[in-house]
Amino acid sequence: MVHPTLPKGDVHTTPHPYPMSEPLPSIEEAQALTIADDGSKVRDLMHMGIISCTPDDTIGTVAKIMVEKEIHAVVVMDGQGKAIGVVSQTDMVLARQGRTPDQARAMLASQVMTPGCATCDADMLLSDAVSLMTGRRMHRLVVTEKEQPVGVISMTDVVRKIIGE
Repeated sequence: MVHPTLPKGDVHTTPHPYPMSEPLPSIEEAQALTIADDGSKVRDLMHMGIISCTPDDTIGTVAKIMVEKEIHAVVVMDGQGKAIGVVSQTDMVLARQGRTPDQARAMLASQVMTPGCATCDADMLLSDAVSLMTGRRMHRLVVTEKEQPVGVISMTDVVRKIIGE
């Protein structure tokens, strides 16, 4: 079967109807919102405890943790109990691109995770933590006490507070 082609003299001079895309601003360029402060602390709203995995856990294992715990991300912890990254649902979807389901499930958390963890102290004002998340375009922060991870605060927690659950 012959593949159709345009004639050689067919030149399109009509401008593209859409504006040229621009790169998204980097994390440093984003502006934090100023959030109304009711005096709540991060510790008042955070989830105590860290739902975590190791860098050597497979994505299949991480997915099961997310489904069983009804969460959107898992903190990756090293052997010394330090948070070294996060595997989010988005990370998992991106890992699946160009791979079979079995290949994606076999990948390791260390291969898929977003390295590093944005943290906040448990005694930080909730309004400051929300400003930090919005300014960095993040959905969650690992909560620390004396530099040790003790929980997670997420935008979902903040939304629940807003609607009064």
